[in-house]
Amino acid sequence: MIAITSTGEHSINVEMIGAHGSGVGNMTSGLQEHQQKIMNNGTINLEQTIFEAIGSKINTSLTQAMSAVEQSVGNDSFALAAFGAEQDGYFTYSIILGTPRMKFHYFIVDPGNGQILATKEVSQKELEKLHQEHSFEVVRSDGSGGSVSGFPFLIPH
Repeated sequence: MIAITSTGEHSINVEMIGAHGSGVGNMTSGLQEHQQKIMNNGTINLEQTIFEAIGSKINTSLTQAMSAVEQSVGNDSFALAAFGAEQDGYFTYSIILGTPRMKFHYFIVDPGNGQILATKEVSQKELEKLHQEHSFEVVRSDGSGGSVSGFPFLIPH
């Protein structure tokens, strides 16, 4: 008799049981390894297809968005950090600016049309909190950047 049980999300346990209930063999197979063999045979790279689809909708580069928000603040402001992320179901650019007088601004920009969707001046303490939250999300998503949630304290621009 063969008994198959799940031992976790990515593995199964197969046990061969003899006539009197004694285990005569035990073999654990990684489901993930089996799936990897199957996936290597596919012809549609889902990640690449998604990036191409999103890329076809982007009309404003991250660099252009950074320049636009720097000009909107003026005073020799400069981008400290900028990244693309999912926010409330939409892809947006998040940009943090600094000024020579150590004032910080957080912006959300629409990569489709370049519009500034939201802005807020943030304190150094809030900036540190944003950095911690972003770092946590990056680590949680295995360093891929994954889905980084928005910041609820933003006000529309």
